[in-house]
Amino acid sequence: MLRRFGLKDRRLKALAEIVHEADLRDGKFTRPEAPGVDFALKGLAATIHDDHELLERGMVVLDGLYATIKSRA
Repeated sequence: MLRRFGLKDRRLKALAEIVHEADLRDGKFTRPEAPGVDFALKGLAATIHDDHELLERGMVVLDGLYATIKSRA
């Protein structure tokens, strides 16, 4: 998606790699955050059954990751 839309934000690239590895676990990206992100999002999905609320809260997690990546720059 990043390439398709011409996005060059390195924080988005890092976030995309984290989400890819958390979701697919194919070893393409060795992001140490991936297991924790996967665990957190699965925990949300197990306790929130309304799709809109789940999406909203999941986005808060991803926004937090983006902000953390920013602070490490």
